[in-house]
Order: sequence, then structure tokens, then C-alpha cells
Amino acid sequence: MEPPQCIFDPPQNEIILDLSNKMRFVSYVLIGAGVISGIIGLFSSAPEAIIEAVIQILIGVWTLNAASSFKLIVDTQGNSQRNDIVNLMGALGELRKLYGLLYWLLIISLISLAIMFFASTSEIWDYIPY
Repeated sequence: MEPPQCIFDPPQNEIILDLSNKMRFVSYVLIGAGVISGIIGLFSSAPEAIIEAVIQILIGVWTLNAASSFKLIVDTQGNSQRNDIVNLMGALGELRKLYGLLYWLLIISLISLAIMFFASTSEIWDYIPY
């Protein structure tokens, strides 16, 4: 019986590990910044700081989870292809959550900008003599 093969070769595993390490660092910074922002928001009664903190913490946690799944791909080297696929899909699932959140935040921001733009231009038309 042939031993199970890994999907990724050593150079590819190095790339995956490097990505995982960088993602882990970014996630720690985001979580830390979110906690600090949340504490500041609680003491200053600033709801926008609390919302920002929650978003930063969510992004940090999802990034950390994705980084952990990517690292598992490298750590389970020598195991089956199934483990690599499961770990890769876990990482992609976390990234999907992250980019789903960013997608909706951008949509909300663009709609808000459009509303503010049209609200401000309607005031300009009031000052133009006919």
C-alpha cells in the first residue's frame, strides 16, 4: 500500500507557513488594538469606538483562525491529502467570513457616501436662482 501523499511540496509549505506567521502577527495586532479601542470606548462613552473595537476583534479572530488552519497544513505534513484539504477549507472558510464582513462594510460605506453626496448637492440647487 502506498503511503498517503501531501498536496503541497516543501517550497509550497514554506510559502504557506510564511503566510500563516504573517497572518498570526497581524491578527494579534488587530485583536490588541480592538481591545484597547473597546476599553477607550467604554470609558469615554463613545459607541463608535466600541463598534470599531468589535469589528477589529472579529477581523483579528478570523485572521488568527485562518492562520492556524494554514499552519496545520504544514504541521500535518506526511499525513493524508484529506487533512490538507480539510485544513485548507478551514482557512478559506475563515477568510470568507473576514471578506464577507469587509464586503458589507464597504457596501454600507458606499451607500452612506452616495446619500451624503446627494443630500449635499440638493442643498446647492436651492441656492441657484431660476
